[in-house]
Parts: sequence; structure tokens; C-alpha cells
Amino acid sequence: MRIQKTEWGYIEWMYIHEESNATQSMNVGITVILPGKHQYPHIHAEEQMLYILDGEGIYTINGNTMTLRKGMYIYMEAGTSHETVNTGTVPLKELLVSNPIYYEPHFADCKPSDESTIIPDSLYTAVEAIRTQLLETFHMPFTIYDDQGTIILQSRSFPDFCLTKCNPVHKPKECACMLEQSLPGTLSPNCDQFVCPHGMTVYQFPLLFQNKCIGSIRGGHILLSYSETTCIKGLYDTTQSTAIGIRRLLKQIGKTITSFCEFDAARRELQEKKNAIKQTVYHQEQLAENLRVAQDTVTNLKINHHFLFNTLNSMANIALKSGSDELYNAIIDLSKMFRYTMKSELRFVALDAELSYLENYLNLQRLRYGQALVVEYEINEALRQISVPFNFLQPIVENAFTHGFRDCDLQKRIRIQVEGCGTHARISIYNNGAVLDKVTLNRVTKGLKGNSGHGLSLIYTKLQSAYGGDFDMNIRSVCKEETCVWVTVPIKRYEETAP
Repeated sequence: MRIQKTEWGYIEWMYIHEESNATQSMNVGITVILPGKHQYPHIHAEEQMLYILDGEGIYTINGNTMTLRKGMYIYMEAGTSHETVNTGTVPLKELLVSNPIYYEPHFADCKPSDESTIIPDSLYTAVEAIRTQLLETFHMPFTIYDDQGTIILQSRSFPDFCLTKCNPVHKPKECACMLEQSLPGTLSPNCDQFVCPHGMTVYQFPLLFQNKCIGSIRGGHILLSYSETTCIKGLYDTTQSTAIGIRRLLKQIGKTITSFCEFDAARRELQEKKNAIKQTVYHQEQLAENLRVAQDTVTNLKINHHFLFNTLNSMANIALKSGSDELYNAIIDLSKMFRYTMKSELRFVALDAELSYLENYLNLQRLRYGQALVVEYEINEALRQISVPFNFLQPIVENAFTHGFRDCDLQKRIRIQVEGCGTHARISIYNNGAVLDKVTLNRVTKGLKGNSGHGLSLIYTKLQSAYGGDFDMNIRSVCKEETCVWVTVPIKRYEETAP
């Protein structure tokens, strides 16, 4: 177990995700705020859930003050302002679960607000195009530079400490954090880190486009002492999970900028060719394939992030009532799930891989429901290696817990059936939860194909992208019996579709 000491106490990290490998993952630890200590106001770069294990304290969340005690919990989304004071006589202990946010905009919707004022440079164009949709939504300090060290864009979310000491927003030439620490061409490919004369840790990432460094992004400006002896009055001594979230977010901003540069370069090239000659069928098919892959990637991100915090309250209760073993096993299951979901470059996987991923998810649900949850599998073994879309099965099962079992006090039953139907395989997911009346079933069935971007509609969109019209997805609900969602897909071995 890793211990991080801070000015206000310490953190026992039970699980820290591997930052270099994970696309999206979580951190779990026990924070200990010592009596009389103060976590000064700070803004989260990641989403967090805190479950109070012992003690009590005053929490100020986005300006609202409340007292939390043992057994209570609070969820904070990214961008939340947070402050805590331990008002008790014993250490204030919290189960901390944090998840760095991951965001990629849909570039087809990214347009400069005023194209007539855009400097004809890829980096400037990219920053302006995603400024209102993405960059202005982040509540953390960052600065974007071009390859000459000129500031292109700077956020206004610097700590009061920075604004008081050297005012990087209005006097950047007087702030050590704004001065050029290293030339863009000498930046490491991953992350440079330095500490300013006032003790603030700053991160810097290069912006690489077409094998050339076109600029850099710098941000963070946090106190990261790693020691209980360091204290700057009024400054929050930052946790490792928050630092990881900030680095992840800066890296994602940089990736988004360079991805837009690539997208815009391809779009301009395509427009030039369109003006010169008629597009060939090959180019049309290639463009359609790229759009399908991009759509699948965005859909995967939406689905991956959907269920995380539904299980965290159960994990916290288990930590209190049953010791650490079950919590450890739950973390392992979550780790396996995120390792699977981070493979966002995949469009198809073997059905057996999808079933294994589903079993990890159901293990977490068993923590919550125990013997009240019964899962049955009826799998044609010959179909385990057929090719299916990546990450399409678990969201269907999750839908049963979210809606079907919402008001169900009886034993909850899930049945997964896979059978052959001529040249296709039928995958059926049954649950004995709330049945749908005709009006609701009609609305849900029609909404399935409505491309709403939510729930089962996401799965239908994914299947449509993968198979065109050669698939079927439908819902059946039989009064006093069960509800079934079934999907039929062509039978094709995974090896035949794998790259």
C-alpha cells in the first residue's frame, strides 16, 4: 500500500491506475485528515466520490457548506470546488474513489466562431475551433504556446496564490511559470515537470503534428509537497490522484488539438481534391469507414463511462462491514473492465471476450445483491469465437439493473442465451424485472432506432455501424414473466475480422 503524506494528513493509496497505459481508469484510497487540519479550497480535475469512514468535518462544495459524518457520502463531478475542515477530535477518514475525465470532441461539429479572423496556421485554427466547445469548459489553469513561445490561449482559473504572487494572467512576463522553461523542440515526448520559485508544480506537454513540435501546453500550478512538513498558507496540498487527473487532462487537451490539426488538414486536402476532380468511389468508401470508426470510438467512450459510480456506494459499505478482501476483489474486477474498455481502437472482438467482460461487471453487482442475484448462461460453445462489436453486451445487461430491477424487491434473475439461427447468431438477454406495458414498449422500441445517443440506442447505433442492415435488435416484454432484449448478428469467426 502506497502512503502519500500531505500538510493536512496522509492518503493510503489502495489502487492507482497506470497513467501511461490506461485510457480511462480509477484511483482508490483512504484519506486521513488530522484533527484541526484544513483542506484549503481547490477545484477537482477529476470526478470523485467520498464515503466517510470515521470522524466528521465541514465540507464546502461549490459554495454550499454542510457537515458530513461517518456513513455519509458525497459525489463531486469534475470542475467541483471543494474545501474540508476536520472539526472533530479524531482523524477524519474517507474512502476516496476518483476517476480522471476523458473527453474527445466530435470534430465534425467543431467550427471556428469567426472564420474570417482565423490566422492561417494549423495550431491557431485548432485552438479557436475547440475553444468554446472544450477549452473554456475546464476549470483549471493552463496556457497554450506556439513553437516560438508566444501565448495563444490562457485560462483564467489560476489559484489566488498565483494571482497574488506574480499574476500570470495580466503579467505573464513577470511570472516564472510563464517564462520559457525549455524550447519546444527539446521537450520530452510525454511530460516535462518543474517547480516554480514559489513552490508550485507545473506540467508541460509538447504539441506534435506531422512529426514536428508546433507548440506546447503548460498547466497544473498545484502544491505537491509529498511531505507533511511543507505548508503554504491557504494552498491545498494536492493528492496524487488529482495530479494524475491534471496531467491526463492536459495530455488530452494536447491530443485533441493535434487531432484537430490532422482532421482539418485532411478536410482541406479533401476539399481541394473535390474542387479539382470528382471523388472516386475508393475515397468515398474510405471516408465512410473513417467516419464509422470515429463514431464507434465516441460511442465506446459514452458507454465505458456510464456505469462506474453506480457500484461505488456498495464498495464503500463492503469496506466497512467485511474488511478489505472483497473491496480488493472488486477493484481487480474494475481493473479488468477498464483494461478491456481502454482498447477503443477495436471494432470487433470474440464473443468469449465480451462474456468475460460481462462476468467482471456481474461480479460487482453480486457485491451489491449477494444471493438475491442469479445469473444463468445458455451458450452454444461453437459460437464463443464469433466476431461481435466491441463492448456491446454489458450496457444491455446494465440496462436491466438500471430500469428493470429499479423497483424489484424479489430475486433478480439474468439469463444470457446464445444460439444459432442459420447464418446468424441470436444473443438474448432476459431479466425478470419490471415488465413493459404496450405503450412503454412501443415508445422504447421506436426510440431504439432514433439515434438518441442514450441507453440502448447507443448499442443499436454501434450495431448499425458494424453491420449496416445485416442485423436485428428488438425488445420483448411478457406480462408477469420477463423482459428480453435480443440481437442477431452474422456468424463470422473473430480471426476473419481481426486486423
